[in-house]
Amino acid sequence: MKSPLPTRRRFLAATTAAVWSTCRPAGAGEKPSQPSPTLDVHVHLFGIGDGPSRCRLSKEAAEGPAFRFLSQKLRLRERAKTLDEAYVLALAEQLDQSGLQKALILAQDAVYDRNGKPDWQKTTFYVPNDYLLDVVARYPQRMVACASVNPQRADAIAELERSASRGAKAVKIHPPTQGVDLSDRKHGRFFRRCAELKLVVLVHTGHEHTAPVVDVGLASPRKLELALGEGCTVVACHCGTGWPQDQPDMLPDFLAMLRKHENLWGDTSVLGSAGRVRDCLRLLADAGAKDRLLHGSDFPFPAVPLAFAGRLGLREAARLQAIGNSLAQDLALKEALGIGRAPAERAYRLISAYPAGRRS
Repeated sequence: MKSPLPTRRRFLAATTAAVWSTCRPAGAGEKPSQPSPTLDVHVHLFGIGDGPSRCRLSKEAAEGPAFRFLSQKLRLRERAKTLDEAYVLALAEQLDQSGLQKALILAQDAVYDRNGKPDWQKTTFYVPNDYLLDVVARYPQRMVACASVNPQRADAIAELERSASRGAKAVKIHPPTQGVDLSDRKHGRFFRRCAELKLVVLVHTGHEHTAPVVDVGLASPRKLELALGEGCTVVACHCGTGWPQDQPDMLPDFLAMLRKHENLWGDTSVLGSAGRVRDCLRLLADAGAKDRLLHGSDFPFPAVPLAFAGRLGLREAARLQAIGNSLAQDLALKEALGIGRAPAERAYRLISAYPAGRRS
């Protein structure tokens, strides 16, 4: 006979189950009197450090075509004296005009060396938690803070606690670019503390195409077993997807993990892009996945509705392509693909289930 789980784990499992139940659709007899609020669970904060933000962006990225395109699209040069402030203003404007109630705004931690110190030479972009928390505090009606803490930093636990005490509701990790193996047992304490602090854990899964990758295998959804086992509520960003030529194919692993762990979710960020059309449609074809998805855009990276013309028809794809607000466009595309508003409503309930501020 198996011995009962320790008290702490029983408590965390019960908490996860309670939160999970609040994210399920209303019963057949329940008719809400008004539309449920919505949230985008994957919106990036960016900066180049031309103000007091302490953000960093590598020279290659800052001078690349993607950054120039986004800078022009968001009219960053016209908005403020610094690009850092201009991006914040553009993001706030986008949110106000998106039709969404809120967005989870993501920081980005650095790469760390074996001594737990920042390795700036290997860090493509960096958005410190203090800057994120200051920006979110300016827009509390629209923005929710997602800190970023690389488990390999020397003060990882202290940074989790500090960020939670200032109101962060989630923490983001990007294993393939930060070079961190989340399955390493040494990170067990880190994830136990995430669970105790009730920080939702967002993890990049699947293939990465915008930043240098240390090891693609670190992006496998299978690497989430440790965090899930420690009682964390985990969001597998991008659902383990990639482009058609990317190997290995990680989407089947994500789907298998969903069936195994009730405290695992997937977000739909970047799934509206041209490169992920195939995997987006494969994901939506899985009957068991639909109720476990959270809406995410990956803003400022844009959706490309025209890439889905084969599914939606050219006229509908062109209509969606003409939507000027990137956040509204991404949500409208996913509604047109048959996901509906449910993942955005589910994301709002999940993030709202965890109170901000100091936690034990």
